[in-house]
Amino acid sequence: MKKSILTIKWGSEFTSEDVNILKKAAKNNTETDFQFICLTDDASGLHHEIIALPIPMLGLFQMPKSAGAWPKICLFHPSLSKFLEQVLFLDIDTIICGNIDPFFDDPGDTLRMLSCGSRWKDFENEKAPQPATGVMSYNVKCHINIFENFAKNPDAAYKEYSLEQEFVGANSTRIDYFPLEYIQSFKYHLRRQYLIDLLLPPKAPCAETRMVAFHGYPRPRQVANIGEKWARFPRTGIHRPAWLINYWNYYTDR
Repeated sequence: MKKSILTIKWGSEFTSEDVNILKKAAKNNTETDFQFICLTDDASGLHHEIIALPIPMLGLFQMPKSAGAWPKICLFHPSLSKFLEQVLFLDIDTIICGNIDPFFDDPGDTLRMLSCGSRWKDFENEKAPQPATGVMSYNVKCHINIFENFAKNPDAAYKEYSLEQEFVGANSTRIDYFPLEYIQSFKYHLRRQYLIDLLLPPKAPCAETRMVAFHGYPRPRQVANIGEKWARFPRTGIHRPAWLINYWNYYTDR
């Protein structure tokens, strides 16, 4: 089965360099043969090995609203099943820090997702999972109903669900979750608490961690690039993690 890593970039918050870094890091951390695909409204600056495709919107009157990451609904567009089979979706602001081969295991008809909420924040398996779309593994043809259900009445979806991942979870026929130890959150698990951050930089990922998710503020480039603000009061952002600076410098286009 053809395997792909898929990401999506719309608007101006992320740059082509962010996508290129993700692609290079993925290639350097797996033995799996894959193609890297970016759905985007602006393909300029993308690495020549990245397959750039327009964000599929057939069946919609307009692009889903950006607030709440609703354009990610297009990841389940039926047209993608014509040339994509098994997909590993990664948010652009995902840091790959370990071997990602297990993420390419065939999910069958299951939508395998990142688990968010208190289960992830507290790293407690016994707590109930909540679906998050930052990292997903799925066979495209098995989940086109998610897009089709949204396209029937986008306004109703917006009204009932505040985030696209809530809609995805509610409209998935079968869900499973990645092991908690595979993915850490920068905000929850690595960023230091108030006052401690005056003395110490953010922690490095655990040895078992394969990805670090930067969901929301700050973005990886803000933390890695000297001169950019990356913390909001009451945190200071004085210290930057060497592991992320080294990662960014190693994979950057510059």
